Amino acid sequence: MTEQSASIALESAAPRSARGRGREVVHPSLAVAHQAFHVPSAFVAGSTIYLTGVIAVCRQGEDRAEGFRDAFRQIGEVLEASGAGWDDVVKLTSFHLDIGADIRVMAAVKDEFCRKPYPAWSVIGAGSLANPDGVCEIEVVACLSAG
Repeated sequence: MTEQSASIALESAAPRSARGRGREVVHPSLAVAHQAFHVPSAFVAGSTIYLTGVIAVCRQGEDRAEGFRDAFRQIGEVLEASGAGWDDVVKLTSFHLDIGADIRVMAAVKDEFCRKPYPAWSVIGAGSLANPDGVCEIEVVACLSAG
């Protein structure tokens, strides 16, 4: 993943601003979206990494847990490209189309990737997502370890 990821230095933000001192990280599978909509997979500002939401896709009849695992794997790849890992995650926010159908499944998958002490987690109901096959969008905030 690291070889394929791209870190892009921002040239348009003021050099003294947080974005001017930060850097974008673009996951290879989202390079087209980055080019079209100017949305990086993550933004690293100082020691904090803000990941753009990753959508868990679960098509009709497919295993919901596997859809969440795919999203968590992609998040892990973006974290790695940003210089972090799951142990650096301090906050998750999930936006669900159906919280009742998803919460236990996502919690179980989350625990496959996050260990104690667990990151903070906010669960929010959503009316729609950018991907029509999506059931949940997951945002992550991580802090780079010192040293």
